[in-house]
Amino acid sequence: MLLEQTGTTTAYQLGDNLILRFATEDDIEVLAQFNGRIHGSPFVARWTREFASPAHPTCGPDNVTVVEDTATKQIVSSMCLIPQTWTFDGIPFPVGRPEAVGTDPAYRRRGLVRAQFDVLHAKSDAAGHLAQGITGIPWYYRQFGYEYAIDLDGGRCVSPSLIAPLKDGETETYRFRLVTLDDLPLVMELYDRDCARSLVACPRSAAEWKRSMFDASPQSVAYQALHVIETCEGRAVGVIRTSRELSWREMFPVRLFSVVEGQSLRALLPATLRWLKAEAELVAAAQQKPLPTLHFELGEQHPIFEAAPEAFHKTTPSYAWYMRVADVPKFLNHVGPVLERRLAQSALSGFSGEVKVTECVRGFKLKIEQGKISAEPWLSDDHADAMFAPYTFLQLLFGRRSLGDLRYMYPDCWAQDETAAVFETLFPRRHSQVVPIG
Repeated sequence: MLLEQTGTTTAYQLGDNLILRFATEDDIEVLAQFNGRIHGSPFVARWTREFASPAHPTCGPDNVTVVEDTATKQIVSSMCLIPQTWTFDGIPFPVGRPEAVGTDPAYRRRGLVRAQFDVLHAKSDAAGHLAQGITGIPWYYRQFGYEYAIDLDGGRCVSPSLIAPLKDGETETYRFRLVTLDDLPLVMELYDRDCARSLVACPRSAAEWKRSMFDASPQSVAYQALHVIETCEGRAVGVIRTSRELSWREMFPVRLFSVVEGQSLRALLPATLRWLKAEAELVAAAQQKPLPTLHFELGEQHPIFEAAPEAFHKTTPSYAWYMRVADVPKFLNHVGPVLERRLAQSALSGFSGEVKVTECVRGFKLKIEQGKISAEPWLSDDHADAMFAPYTFLQLLFGRRSLGDLRYMYPDCWAQDETAAVFETLFPRRHSQVVPIG
C-alpha cells in the first residue's frame, strides 16, 4: 500500500482507482446503507449508524475504514474496530473488536479486507490492545491470524409446548418488569457475578449500562431489554435479558439470567418460562413468524442448567470467537499473576524450569523460577518442548480446549511429558461467556 497524506487526510493508495481511508461523519449514512445492503440486514445498517457515530463511547468514524473507488466515488469495502476492555480470570486487558467486515461483490478477491486488517491491526496494536476478537463466518478470519478460541452463543433450549401452564386456582409467585435507573446497582452486581464465573468476560461500567438500558432507544442495537424479576411483594430477586428479535437460529434468545444470593433458580424457572413464552409470542407475531423455541443462550455452563436439567430438551453447541494475539509472550506476562496462582495451588507448586514452544510460524519461551513466570519470544524450531499448529495455542490459552483435546485434534500438536504437566496446570479448560461492547 502506498501511503499519501493531504492536509489532515491520510489515504492508502491500493491501485485501480481504489483508496483506503478512515471514515468521516459525512460517510455515516452512505456507509450504513452500504453495510445494510452487503450484509442483507437492516440490523447491520442500524448498528453502523451507531458504531460510526462520534457519540459512540469507543469507536466513532476514526475507527472505521472504508475503501473508496475514486472513479465512482462509491464505498466498496469497509470494516470497523471497537475498542473495549475484557478480563482474563479477573485481570483486565484491552481488546480491539473488528466487525462489520464487508466488500461489494464486484470488488472481492482484490485483497481489500486484508489491507484494512493491516491498518486496523496496526492501530489496535499501537493503542496497546493485547488481543483482537471478532465473530463471523466460518474459516474466513483464519487468513488474518485469527483462531477460534472462546465459545460463542451455545446454550440449551425449551420448547414452548413443554411449558406447563398454571393450574386452576394457582397464581404466579414472581412477576417481571422493565428495569429502572434505581435497579442499576442490582444489574451491575448480578452481571459482575456472572463475569466472575467466566474465564474471559467483558465488564461494563455504570456509564455503559446507562447507555444501553436508558439512553439508547428501543430500536437501537445497543439497547438491552432487561427485566427485573421480583416477588409479588416487590422484592427484586434477579434480572433477565431477552431480545426484541428472533436470533439467526430463528429462536427467542435469553442472554442474561442471574439471581440474588439465596434465590432458588429451580423455584423461579416455571414462572420465568411462562413469562418468556408470552414475550416470544409477541416478538414472533410482530415478525409474522411461528412461536419459536426459547434459547437460553448462556454458554455451555450456567447454574440454571444444573438446577433444572430436565427442563431443557436440547443442547445447542457453541460456535466460537475468533481471537488474535499478535504478541503471545506479552499477553502471558500480562496475565502472569493468574498463571502463578494456578501453579501455586497445584501439585507443581515451587516448580522451576524452562519451556520452549513453537507454533511453527512463531514461538515463545516460558521461564518458571520458584513459581514466578515470565515469557519471551523464541524463534527456533530446534529442541522445542512443545509444538502447536499455527495459532492453535490460543485455544489452550483462552480455555476452550485442553492440551489433551488439542493433541487429539492435531497430529502436529505434542508436548514433552514434563511440559504437558506444566501446561495442563497453567492452562486448564475453562468456560467463557463474553458479551462484548458493540
